[in-house]
Amino acid sequence: MDRGEEGFRLETPAVRVRPNTIRRAAANGGVLIGLYVVVFAVVAFLALVPLAALVIGSLRDTSPGMPGQWTLANWANLVSPGVVETLLTTLAVAGLSTAFAMAIGTALALVIHRTDFRWPNAMTGMLALSFYFPSFILAMAWIVIGSPGGVINDILREFLNIESFSVDIYSVTGIIFVMVLHQVPFVYLTIRGPIMGMDPSYEEAARTAGASPWRMLRRVTLPMLAYALASSALLCLVLTLEQFGIPVLIGVPGHVTVLATQIYLLCRFPPTAYGLAAAIGLTLAAITSVAILLQRRLARGDRSVTTTGKAGKITPIPLGVWRWPVNLMCGFYIAVSLVLPGLILLYTSLIKFFTANPFDATFTFRNYLYIWNSEETQRAIINTIIVSGGGALVGVLLGVACSYYVVRLRPTGYRVLDALVMLPFGVPGIVLGLGLLWAYAYLPLPLYGTLTLIVLAYVTRFLPYAAETAGARFVQLDRSLEEAAWTAGASRLSGVWRILMPLSLPSLQSSYFLLFMAFFREISATILIFTASTSVLSVSIWSSFEQANWGFASALSILAMVLMVAMMSLLLWAMPGARRR
Repeated sequence: MDRGEEGFRLETPAVRVRPNTIRRAAANGGVLIGLYVVVFAVVAFLALVPLAALVIGSLRDTSPGMPGQWTLANWANLVSPGVVETLLTTLAVAGLSTAFAMAIGTALALVIHRTDFRWPNAMTGMLALSFYFPSFILAMAWIVIGSPGGVINDILREFLNIESFSVDIYSVTGIIFVMVLHQVPFVYLTIRGPIMGMDPSYEEAARTAGASPWRMLRRVTLPMLAYALASSALLCLVLTLEQFGIPVLIGVPGHVTVLATQIYLLCRFPPTAYGLAAAIGLTLAAITSVAILLQRRLARGDRSVTTTGKAGKITPIPLGVWRWPVNLMCGFYIAVSLVLPGLILLYTSLIKFFTANPFDATFTFRNYLYIWNSEETQRAIINTIIVSGGGALVGVLLGVACSYYVVRLRPTGYRVLDALVMLPFGVPGIVLGLGLLWAYAYLPLPLYGTLTLIVLAYVTRFLPYAAETAGARFVQLDRSLEEAAWTAGASRLSGVWRILMPLSLPSLQSSYFLLFMAFFREISATILIFTASTSVLSVSIWSSFEQANWGFASALSILAMVLMVAMMSLLLWAMPGARRR
């Protein structure tokens, strides 16, 4: 079968094939072409409609759906002092957060996988667990810890009698600190594979030549990881640029505004300026898209060979006198990113009135009892499970179909389909939510105010994750497996169902697992499109914290993390392929 850009064409294989086999294959080829048209149309609709709504909205002088005039004033306002200052603040926060996260994450990866560190498996497990700690919940925990009336300042005043010094998380430094805590696990997980896959013979040669561990790191290890580090840094920069929960919760009270929070403020609080919000959103999407294009070019460049066919076993670098400093560094990170925030949220959820001294606190289960008795909260939990479970299934099915056409069959226009799939990856969640708000509120479709709209938002935002995961597996599978099935008389669809899907099952399960967790904790794409009947757990936590109900918000956060771990465990138990991944 020729899978060039001209479309599907059947060629006679080298062996003799019965005529009815060819007719059946051609018929199934027609079915696949029809399905391709449907998939292409759905993906184009999901990706282009919200962006088209943003472009149109940025050129209007009124709110969406209201009569008004076409104008370029919104784009002209991008060079106003306020917007320029916000842009510079955004770039500074994202750049510094990325630099610190890369330094810490890379150091952790090198320590765990290149030295004789004693607890590599335990450290990897805790870093992976902190990776699933939602950003806005981490920000909430550190607000309780580091706000002017928080734990640290209470300890300084009441226990240490220090009045001249105080900590204020509501600052640029506070935003960067929490962002770094949240991004370090991502950096570690992206760098871990290249470090473990490096050919150790280069380092062994440097060690034999008398190079010290530090010199070997600078002259051999890091240069070999240069492209992996650059790719990881660009992805980390994208995630910090589009970050919403941390800068809103910490920055708004501290009067620190980044582009994502400015879009939220312009849409949610009067005087609203939807057109300017759209122009800012498209600008932010353009910045993140450039970073993603650079990352993809690096990832496909294949300019640095770090794994060869030669066998080799790395000799761990002895930590020696650095063992205790390294252990303290690892323990400190886990404490401030996972253990301390979790304990603070648990403590806050169990007290009537906040106090840093647990001996002065009055403990209560009223927040958890309220969750048990609140119909709104129960509806949010049910909505979250429905959206996460059902939406992830839709996303995986659509992602698999896209990957099959892009990677395996490559019909006419498959490159356009690939571009459409990846297009939402460069659009921050808050920007995508704004486009969906405009598009589906005024299109003649009964979607606004339904869970279907939230599912569409999540599928659109995270479709690239499902497509990339499935596509990576399809690339590994030899085409001759399907072709052998066709030669034996199986139809194309039968070959996909009986050969390709079973061999790809572990990757598909991992893709579903990834999307489920992403849907479960998503907030930025939801915050502008939810209604009272479609609220999900992340929005309920957000709303409670905005109303200064720290106890209830903390209880909901603990419940969300317990549900997340429970669902993770259930999915891992039900999907053995994901465990082997």
